[in-house]
Amino acid sequence: MAKDGLVSIGLCADTHYWPGGRDYITPDGTRQLQSSSEQLLTTLLDELENADLDLVIHLGDLTCGGGTYDMPVEAFLGTLSTLHSAYHSLTTPVHLLPGNHDSTPGLGGWEGFHAILGGQPGIGATVDTPDARLILLNTQGHSRGQIETADDRDPVYGWVSESELARVEADLASAAGRPVMIFMHQLLQPWSNRAGWRDFYGIANALAVRNLLRRYQNAQIVIQAHAHRLDVQTVLLDNHPRTFVVVPSLIEYPVAWVRLDITVHAVRLRLQPLPLPELRSASQSSGEGQKWRAGREEWWDLTIPFKPI
Repeated sequence: MAKDGLVSIGLCADTHYWPGGRDYITPDGTRQLQSSSEQLLTTLLDELENADLDLVIHLGDLTCGGGTYDMPVEAFLGTLSTLHSAYHSLTTPVHLLPGNHDSTPGLGGWEGFHAILGGQPGIGATVDTPDARLILLNTQGHSRGQIETADDRDPVYGWVSESELARVEADLASAAGRPVMIFMHQLLQPWSNRAGWRDFYGIANALAVRNLLRRYQNAQIVIQAHAHRLDVQTVLLDNHPRTFVVVPSLIEYPVAWVRLDITVHAVRLRLQPLPLPELRSASQSSGEGQKWRAGREEWWDLTIPFKPI
């Protein structure tokens, strides 16, 4: 996997692919770019294929399922099949975590997602690199009761099942001295300025996950999606610093993916806007202006050192 001790990952999230869909305008006037879904996906895959990567990770909301968008079930299932073929056309290994908008519209649950894209409902995966362990945490481990009682059968908040908590703890315990990075869809930690925070951005049983981090000093970097913004902060848990990152979306400004380069000493994070200036501008200028979604300029090329374990 590694090239001269370097492992490079293409990280993308919240692509909300819907070929033939219309742009979605949020209540505050923000424009999402669903009508350009095919152009966005083609450009993204071309960039990922030519970026000399070792791994691609998608942090969820590949589609417009769940609630909000009113995507028909037939379109949802067809879109999943298209995405399976598209992402697996890459010569790079791919891991696809589900988001809340990857649940079956009207029915709820992620069985359709996993039947087509692989994996097991409520369970993520773990990938080892030479210098770090990557734990892909599945935050869609809701019970049927939680699904049935949610609006549109779409529990926007995250939930980590007992089985997934046990898997993650075992993988933290067996990391053999390597630093651990944890990837997820919903947020374990609110973004740094707390502006506009709603409980549905988070993981409802976040305390159980955070308690795992408190028990294992090796869990050093947490990378999250769902909120369509770039944010970075360091938080002390039991006097041990942990870096929490929220990555932006592809469906609205800054229309970008993130490159992670991992070495024995650090992770370098670089924002990678797609070369689609007209689409980026259309989303950026919508509502009251969306420039804030790209975060601080110093986050666009940021090195996060690993701490001694």
